[in-house]
Amino acid sequence: MLFGLPWYAIVAIVSIAGGLFYAFKEKEIEMESKRMTNVRELNELRKVVHNLKSRIETLESDLKTRSKNTSNHSSNPLGEIEIDDEVEGQNSDNSTNKSRNRS
Repeated sequence: MLFGLPWYAIVAIVSIAGGLFYAFKEKEIEMESKRMTNVRELNELRKVVHNLKSRIETLESDLKTRSKNTSNHSSNPLGEIEIDDEVEGQNSDNSTNKSRNRS
């Protein structure tokens, strides 16, 4: 008799305590693996964000250099499109004028 308890009671108490300890450790390992998975995902997302930031910076610098190069030509990037439309309109006007002159 240990602590005034019969041996089968002590075996039951030790087995219950061992089972609880095992369940606790199992849950702890599961939580640790989830945490490590979250850390890996977080690191991957940080890499992606860093990559995207560097790509944006590269694109912005390219845009700035292009805008500096094209600022001599036109300050409005749509100006070329409008000029093309005007030229096409003038060509169609000229063709109608030519056809009228021929008649």
